[in-house]
Amino acid sequence: MKVIAFSPAHITGFFEIFYTEDEMATGSRGAGFSISLGSYAELWSSGNMSMEGNIGKGEITREALKLLGVDNVKVKIKNELPLSQGFGMSASSTLASTLAACHLLSLEPENALRATHIAEVKMGGGLGDAIAAFHGGMEARISPGMKGKIEVMECRAKILVAVVGEPIETKKIIKNEKMMERINDAGREAMKRFMKEPSLENLATISYEFALFTGIADEKIERILKEGNKIGSMGMCMLGNSVFAPYSIEMHKFLSRFQCHQCFIDNEGARILAALFP
Repeated sequence: MKVIAFSPAHITGFFEIFYTEDEMATGSRGAGFSISLGSYAELWSSGNMSMEGNIGKGEITREALKLLGVDNVKVKIKNELPLSQGFGMSASSTLASTLAACHLLSLEPENALRATHIAEVKMGGGLGDAIAAFHGGMEARISPGMKGKIEVMECRAKILVAVVGEPIETKKIIKNEKMMERINDAGREAMKRFMKEPSLENLATISYEFALFTGIADEKIERILKEGNKIGSMGMCMLGNSVFAPYSIEMHKFLSRFQCHQCFIDNEGARILAALFP
């Protein structure tokens, strides 16, 4: 049997970092949303483990499948957005793969999320993308980790995302103690403000201010964010040299000089698309 699964990409607007010795409790607080672009995984039984697709080294996916006890499958992954640009693609490609594996093995979908989250934490891929993408929608991650509280808000909106610079290696940011302190200070205040007005536009505005305050935004993306926020609300995709904004004709015209994508908020979350029998 071949199983095809999809996981939405996920964009975080701001966050706080929480590390513990327990990988299940390690994670992030923050807010973001899942989008209609993401990762497709085709998985079927094979004599030995093999992977193909635009997934870089694919070490996080391999680790998550290993955690599930899966070592005799072939996986073909298609990512619709680039890696290391704040779209949570390591989480989405891994979550799509583990979800397909769980379906193949008749395991509950929560096992796929658990394996993906642990692999992301262990390998430095991310802290909250898998949990958010599993649920879909616009979300506030109120407390960190697999058992943390998450508030999911259905949101119907067209989004622009644009890659404006070179990739950022997530673990270089989230493992930097000085940066982590600055991020956590800003993230606490950002969450308070967002929960008073949980809207896409407010998320973008808070994300913009978070990016500037923490210093995550370099000179180039800071200039783009400032120009974009004269047109409408624009935030920075954490963690990547990418931006997001609610769609408008004026904003699309402004971002069209970059690698720009149009998409929608995905309110379904990670899911099985098909199970095909030979």
